[in-house]
Amino acid sequence: MPINDSIWRQFDPRNSSVWRLTLGFAVIMAVMLALTVVLIYQLLLGEQSRQVERRLAAEQVRIEGLASEFSANSFFAQLEVFRSEGDLLIFWQSEGEQSQQLSFLPEDIPTLPRTVVFPVLDAQRGQIRLLTTGIVRTQHGDIVLATATEHLQRLIVEFKTIAIWACLISLILTGVFGYIFARRHLRRVHYFNNTAEQVQNGDLSARIEHHQKGDEFDRLGAHINTMLDAVEENFALVQGITDNIAHDLKTPLTRLRLNLEQQAQRYPQIGVDIEQLDIIINTFDAMLKLTRLEHGKFPLAMQQVDCQLLLADLIEMLQPSAEQQQQTITFDCHGSMHLQGDKNLLFQAVFNLLDNAIKYAGVGANIVIYTDLNIIAIRDTGKGVSQEQLSQLTKRFYRADPARQHEGFGLGLATVKAICARHQLQLNLHSDSDGFSASILLSDSA
Repeated sequence: MPINDSIWRQFDPRNSSVWRLTLGFAVIMAVMLALTVVLIYQLLLGEQSRQVERRLAAEQVRIEGLASEFSANSFFAQLEVFRSEGDLLIFWQSEGEQSQQLSFLPEDIPTLPRTVVFPVLDAQRGQIRLLTTGIVRTQHGDIVLATATEHLQRLIVEFKTIAIWACLISLILTGVFGYIFARRHLRRVHYFNNTAEQVQNGDLSARIEHHQKGDEFDRLGAHINTMLDAVEENFALVQGITDNIAHDLKTPLTRLRLNLEQQAQRYPQIGVDIEQLDIIINTFDAMLKLTRLEHGKFPLAMQQVDCQLLLADLIEMLQPSAEQQQQTITFDCHGSMHLQGDKNLLFQAVFNLLDNAIKYAGVGANIVIYTDLNIIAIRDTGKGVSQEQLSQLTKRFYRADPARQHEGFGLGLATVKAICARHQLQLNLHSDSDGFSASILLSDSA
């Protein structure tokens, strides 16, 4: 039976080590990518920005030295020379006029060495230019130093845009490939779990498909298959021994019973011994019949079976037992299931289910038999069993704690399961606070 996990549960980091590994890898990739982007920026564009700042700082020192040595007129004359000879832009305010076509000095320009990118209109080029600027405070007034950096600023903007897109695309690709990687490995893990669950439910023939020269999952699958081969072989050996013992003992026990019956007329007290001997012989018969059913060696008398009529006969047979327990049996029919099968075996299957409900539901319980075209369900309002016991009920000789006070062989539900398997039917058992239920379903409707 497949494991019905939701998508979130499959990829919840709390439940999947594979997904945690994938997310961890994605985080590492994101951090490495961010560090790489920062390093490239600092080595290329960051260094150019620092060169601009160092150049402005050097000019600041020179202008401050000139301001301390010369008078105002001489100082501004020196600035005119510097401005005409170099590629730095120098602005100042002298005698109420602004130099270099500036109508005023902006107030938000910081004092060097701090700088700011300042946009100005170049009338000759008819475009906005970006200037990296800072103010030098002198005794003759504030001097604005600037250098054109629109090319550098454009590179910075383009670099940031490219870096953002590169990070987004890389993270998306990492997530997509990580999802594919995690899904592929989780699918194999769930396949292993499904196979283990089949074995747990009694299908010892389940095996894991693997490649001879594969990865660690294939090697693990090969080891698990080897282990399952040994388990199946040992189980078959034990089962064969018990069946052989049952078969070998059945004949002498039957002869013993015939002898006791002959002596029962003279010694009536032997009747108790005959009843106990019948229990032993019936146990051996049930074991041998179950083995033949499980191995497909029990001949089936195939015919069309109307399950509604079969259930009606069954209720009539077991109604007195239910009345002794003060129980009520309700037949809720929504259509009759018609099967092609062995009527006696199908009758025994539903007989075992209803008989168990009567035995274990308790005094005064309500038992409902529900049927439609695809299902026969028998529900009771008893205490039920624990979830740990529920998966063990169809095993040979298993008897839950509440069952120990009742007579039985512990083969009833194992026989029901074998009969259902021979007729391509599915047996489902369910227990909760409302009681216990057993259902026989057509395989295509399960």
